[in-house]
Amino acid sequence: MISDAATYLAQTMPQGGEILLRLLPLLFLAGFAIWIWSLIHCIRNRYLTDQNQLIGIILIVVLGPIGSAVYLFLPRDSEHQR
Repeated sequence: MISDAATYLAQTMPQGGEILLRLLPLLFLAGFAIWIWSLIHCIRNRYLTDQNQLIGIILIVVLGPIGSAVYLFLPRDSEHQR
């Protein structure tokens, strides 16, 4: 029974692998775009203090797309968002 399941998975994996190989460049491109967007936003954001701007830039550059997501989802003052 286990060998039947393994045979089934081995036969179906190439299709799943092809889908994954086609999605990886799109995921990489989306991550890179978010990284660039958050870096530009951090550099041009006039409501950040110099210290917060430096921390944001370091966070984005060192952690890549994960740092970008953290930066973009940090809470902000609602009065500065116009």
